[in-house]
Amino acid sequence: MNKGIKTLADFGLPMPASLIRGFPRAKEKFETGRVMNSRNVLRPVLVSLSAVAVVACAMTINGWNTTSLLLGLLITVIAGWMVYQIHWAIAHLHKKSESVEKASFEAENHYIDVIRRIIHYIEARSEYSQGHSKRVAELSEKIARQIGLEEARCQLMNLAGQIHDVGMLAVSDHLLVTRGKLGANEFRTIKKHPSIAHELLSPLKTLESILPAVKHHHERMNGTGYPDGISGEDIPIEARILAVADTYEAMTHDRPQRTAMTSIDAMMELNRCAPAGYDPGCVEALADILNMKDLIKNPSENYSSEECKVCC
Repeated sequence: MNKGIKTLADFGLPMPASLIRGFPRAKEKFETGRVMNSRNVLRPVLVSLSAVAVVACAMTINGWNTTSLLLGLLITVIAGWMVYQIHWAIAHLHKKSESVEKASFEAENHYIDVIRRIIHYIEARSEYSQGHSKRVAELSEKIARQIGLEEARCQLMNLAGQIHDVGMLAVSDHLLVTRGKLGANEFRTIKKHPSIAHELLSPLKTLESILPAVKHHHERMNGTGYPDGISGEDIPIEARILAVADTYEAMTHDRPQRTAMTSIDAMMELNRCAPAGYDPGCVEALADILNMKDLIKNPSENYSSEECKVCC
């Protein structure tokens, strides 16, 4: 495992039980399924056996003969034995289910690790992008925490940052190091990478909650982004966080087309591109983290993709 690369265990999600705690839908499905299965099977059985027992008791009371008494006792024993067998069978099924859940999550953990290794390879193709995903991951988690998201979502934002650019695998090496302005066809190719990343990661059900962030981190608040051109509150908050972290990190590091901006200049540019380009709340949270809150006054309402090319 590469140093600095997190696994699911680093997010407090090493085994199915704790993993499920981080994903409310999975927890509800898992726990509700267990209770409902047991009750749905045992309730009608117990009701039926109770009725049989009542009939047996009535027979015994009416006749008080040895045959009726023995029949009642036999029915009671059979009823108890059936309940025990059903309970044992359900418990056995639950144990098998947990084993399947564990194997499934371990397989997904392995798949995520493979994705990270692919990202490491992608970033190694260009000196300008090395370490980008790790830095975006850390900054995304800090912004999420600053705006008050619950801890589980903050940790998942770190994971989203690590894997958000896996779609760049489909981008050729020469585009990653092109020093001049990208042509229309070249930029069209670049714009496909969020959708490709979403497609690669969509089989992982444990990442369902952060897939929108991966797909939409290049959307802009006024609808000029990509891939879907959605705007405002239609952009998931996780994607808005990732957009700010990704843009700031890109601006403060060298790129083939330009040299790195200072932190102050990058923060001022982000502020200039909000609220039409970036979520003002996320921009303000980043400013708080960087102790630059005095720079985010009077955000521009006139953002356009042409005016803020460095942000896109």
